[in-house]
Amino acid sequence: MDTIQLETFLKIIEHKNFSKAAEILNVTQPTVTARIKKLEEELCCTLFEREGKNATLTKEGEIFIEYATSILTYMDHSKEATSSSNYPRIRVGIAPGFSYSFISELISSIISIDKLDVSIFEGEDSGRLNEQLVTGEFDLVLTRNFYTNKSDFISEHLFDDKIVLICGENHRLAHQKIVKPADLQGETLICYQRHTPLWTAIEQQLVGISGIKRIEVGNNEMLKSVVGSGIGVGITTSLGVNDVETNKLIVKDIKGIENIPNKVYVQYRKNSLIEQPVKKIIYSIINHELGK
Repeated sequence: MDTIQLETFLKIIEHKNFSKAAEILNVTQPTVTARIKKLEEELCCTLFEREGKNATLTKEGEIFIEYATSILTYMDHSKEATSSSNYPRIRVGIAPGFSYSFISELISSIISIDKLDVSIFEGEDSGRLNEQLVTGEFDLVLTRNFYTNKSDFISEHLFDDKIVLICGENHRLAHQKIVKPADLQGETLICYQRHTPLWTAIEQQLVGISGIKRIEVGNNEMLKSVVGSGIGVGITTSLGVNDVETNKLIVKDIKGIENIPNKVYVQYRKNSLIEQPVKKIIYSIINHELGK
C-alpha cells in the first residue's frame, strides 16, 4: 500500500469515475485500474462496483475511506513536522501595554517570514523580561526603558512610545486644548502596572494634586474599555491605543508627563542561527511604525 494508491482511491470517490480520476491525476485509465487492483489485493476485498462509467463504493470501500484519509493526513503532518523541526525557533517576549492591534500586525508580519517557528508571549513587565532574556527563556524581547549591557546580547533602541491621556469623547477634558497634571484634580484615574518605574515617574508628576482616585486594572485593554465606557480617564502609551479605538477614545498629551522617557528597546542574544530571522522580525516592527 502506498500514498499514490490511496490518493487514486479518494480521487475516484470524488469523481465517481475511473476515467475522470485518471484525467485529473494525469495518468491513463489502465494505470488507475491497476492501482486499485493492487490496493484491493492487499486489503483482500473489493472497493468499487463498476456499472458502465460509474464507480460506486462497496461496503468495504465505505469503511476504508476513513482509514485512507487518516493515513494521508498523518503523512502530510509528518512531513510538516520533520521539515519545521529544522526551522529556527524564536521565543519573543513583549512588554505589557501594546495594543492588541500592534501585536496582531506584528504576528501578521512574522507569518510572512518563511521557515520560522515563533512563539509570542506578553511578559509581566520590562524588568522581568530582561531577566528572562538573560536566563534564556526568551530569544528576543521588546522592553521599555530596560536593556542589558552584557556583551553577548544586542540591545537596540527602536522608537519612543509617548505617554498619553485617554478619555471618553464626552469627558470634560475631551475638547480641552492643553491638559496639565493639575487638570486631573478630583478625577478617577484608571491605571495599571503601577509597580513599574514608568508609573513611579508618572506619579512624581502628580504629587500635590488632590482628590485623584486611582483604580488599578489588570491590563491595558481593560483600562481602555473602562475609560471608553465613560468612567474617569486613563494614562497609557501611544502604542497602547490603535487607530480604531481613537474613534471612541480621545487621546491627548499631558504637559510634563508627555516628556517622561519611554523608549522601546529590542534585545536578543548574539546567535548566528537566529540572527537573520530576528532581523526580519525587527524590520517588521519598524515598518509597522513607519507605515502609521
